[in-house]
Formats: sequence, C-alpha cells, structure tokens
Amino acid sequence: MALSLYPARLLARLPRLFVAEPDIPPLYLCLAGFQHHRAEGIWSFLRPGLELRLRREPWNRHDPLAVAVYYRQEKLGYLPRSDNAAVARWLDQGRTLRASIASLADSGYPGGRVQLRLQLIRGTPEPS
Repeated sequence: MALSLYPARLLARLPRLFVAEPDIPPLYLCLAGFQHHRAEGIWSFLRPGLELRLRREPWNRHDPLAVAVYYRQEKLGYLPRSDNAAVARWLDQGRTLRASIASLADSGYPGGRVQLRLQLIRGTPEPS
C-alpha cells in the first residue's frame, strides 16, 4: 500500500465518535402560569439550583408547543409561549435539556417570580 498524500481519505475511514454541535449558551426564561398552578403552594420548597423536569404537551388547546415545568409531580407552570418553540422542537427530537431554578423573587409580578435556567446537553456518541 502506497503512502497516501490525501489525509482526508484516511480521516474519512475513521469512525465518527461524536456529533459535532456548537455550544449553546443557557437560556434564562421566566416561569409562566405561576399563579394558576402549584408553584405558590410549594413555594417554601423551591430553591435556586433545584432541578426541574420539562414535559411537552402537544395536546394543549391553548398552545400546541406548550412545555410544562414540573418539580417532582407538581406542575409549576409553563415556559412562556413567546419563547417555547425551540425548546419544544428539541424535546420532540429527543434532545436532553437540563432545567433548574436560576432565581426566585419573593414578590412582584407573578410571571417573574421564578426564573428558569435551561441548558441543552451535547449530543451522545454516535453508533459506529
């Protein structure tokens, strides 16, 4: 076998180990629907850094891109309708998102009392 002067050919034969993805900075969003769900009732249990769960609700009659936010089994509210399209698409694609509480405000406008931090987790190794 002759020495190849085309390293791209050699590199093309190597298995791809990871899907290259650009780093996406975390998203910071306010929790919507705070006053209509359980966030007020479990306020004393909420703390910054607390991990939350996101669940898509495509059957939601008010917003087909709805993403509900849960702490354990309690629905706290939703991601704002104006900002949920990308997150809904990522969840529909099976992507992993880490959600947590970024900050809490004791008083003020109910829609701004809980600020969420969402981070898209990088891709998993690709099967060879």
